[in-house]
Amino acid sequence: MCGMSVVSVVIAAATSLDDRQLLFITVVAVIVFLATSTRGAPRRCRRCRELNRPQAVFCAQCGVRLRSR
Repeated sequence: MCGMSVVSVVIAAATSLDDRQLLFITVVAVIVFLATSTRGAPRRCRRCRELNRPQAVFCAQCGVRLRSR
């Protein structure tokens, strides 16, 4: 696997799957992408400098209330 790219490995693996398996993997990949994509920039805590989710109200690390936008 030294000279193979990630895309070629995925294509090689996908050729051995049937249509239902490919559909399942595609749906899971889309769900994971949508669940992990962020809407907006991360919010940095002014006290501990922790990066928080864009929609966070309180810092996940120290609990201080984040500034409103």
